[in-house]
Amino acid sequence: MRNLLRRTAQAGTALLLAAGALTLTGGSAQAATYDGADPGSAGCGGTTSTVQSAAMTDQHGNRLGTLELRYNSGCRTAWARITMNYTQSACGNASAGVACPKAWVIRNSDGRQYTCTVTEGRSSCYTPMVNDAGVSSYAQSYTDTAGGTKYTRTGSY
Repeated sequence: MRNLLRRTAQAGTALLLAAGALTLTGGSAQAATYDGADPGSAGCGGTTSTVQSAAMTDQHGNRLGTLELRYNSGCRTAWARITMNYTQSACGNASAGVACPKAWVIRNSDGRQYTCTVTEGRSSCYTPMVNDAGVSSYAQSYTDTAGGTKYTRTGSY
């Protein structure tokens, strides 16, 4: 009888541990559902902050805008945002001859990335989010000016 009780207790403990493991990994699976989600409408709670930033400059050092890596602690997600110092007036069309500014958020662990483009008439954009739980990501931007193209990158977070 004692052996039967011991085996039942061991089996019950194993089941509880397995259920606990499923509960703990559920958070990561849920966070992964935020890959590609809009940070403006995801409703994550927690705090959102700029964890890395970099000045976007042209080839002569003139500041064109700011690249930010944004992070939300509620969803454990990251995304990129660029804010140009001026509204885009002539980009992205053949007569302009220059491409519109772009931003990417890139997850280091697997290269998953999302992009946004600052279109004509706008001065900023932000990318969809990547799950950043237990990994790191960085932001990158591209600007095209009469002097040529320039890439800017933040540090990882």
